[in-house]
Amino acid sequence: MEVLVTGATGFLGGAITSALVKEGQEVRILARKNSNLNRLVGLQVDIRHGSLEDKSSLISLLDGVECVYHCAAVSTDWAPWNDFYQVNVRGVQNLLEAAQRAGSVQRFVHISSTDVYGYPVKAIEENCVIIDAGLPYNRSKGLGEKAVWDFYQETGLPVTVIRPVTIYGPRSMSIVVEIASLLLKRQMVLIDGGRRSAGLLYIDNAVEAIRKAALSPQAIGRAYNLRDESNETWSQFVDTFAAGLDVGYPWINLPSWLALGIAHLSEIVYRGMGIRSRPLLTRHATYLLCRDQGYPIEKAQQDFGFCSTISFVEGMKRTLTWLASEEGQEALSGS
Repeated sequence: MEVLVTGATGFLGGAITSALVKEGQEVRILARKNSNLNRLVGLQVDIRHGSLEDKSSLISLLDGVECVYHCAAVSTDWAPWNDFYQVNVRGVQNLLEAAQRAGSVQRFVHISSTDVYGYPVKAIEENCVIIDAGLPYNRSKGLGEKAVWDFYQETGLPVTVIRPVTIYGPRSMSIVVEIASLLLKRQMVLIDGGRRSAGLLYIDNAVEAIRKAALSPQAIGRAYNLRDESNETWSQFVDTFAAGLDVGYPWINLPSWLALGIAHLSEIVYRGMGIRSRPLLTRHATYLLCRDQGYPIEKAQQDFGFCSTISFVEGMKRTLTWLASEEGQEALSGS
């Protein structure tokens, strides 16, 4: 099968690309000319240079492609709105149009996020509406997913939407390296004692689930929450990290109302002063730590047999082993 992966230089996209190549699929990737391709060394992939914002670079990109894994996104919690909009909204629209024009695409798998629900107090099912909570990442992912559903209704392009919660594992910069760095610096903040469900999803489990969804006829026109079945809390996740790194457990513990207030004020100050670096606390990060992330996964279990083949204990063991490796230590030193 001829397959396209966007975001192949990133964490999830890179893992999907590696898995597809090992299966013997013919994999094509979209990469900017200045992209770091180190994660793809040794993999037989067809590299096409371009970007989601540049329609002209997408004209021939999808010729003959049968399945699209759209993983590319601006997924930080701190960037100018235009950065989010151009990739997470316009980029999605451009890729959908190119996929329809190609005429060969049999499945378009769009990687969304449970953030589109707007950080509800209690985790909800897939049939709930997309909510704009006023945060750039949440808003852009919601608009991008809406573009997928609108296109599906208008053209019938076979789409499947995946809404993962928090994906972790070796090579995860935004979760693994960031939390490890904060723990080592004694700057890790827990909210409400870390008792909320973290909604963790080990990278290998994520890749397996997404591959199954892409091949399932039942998954056409449907959206799926994804997290591991064991459903650990943030305290369990962070304490396991701290023990593995042989550092002290987090000493900063804030009630959610105070953390959200500090985060909101920090964002106002940073934006007002034009500071591009990320505040220590953002509303996005605070919501993830203080709101229930244990989103229901029964739909994925029923439709394509999702299960967590890698346990939390094994996932953390592999993650900590990677952090201790040369590659992991290099990632930590650059954080």
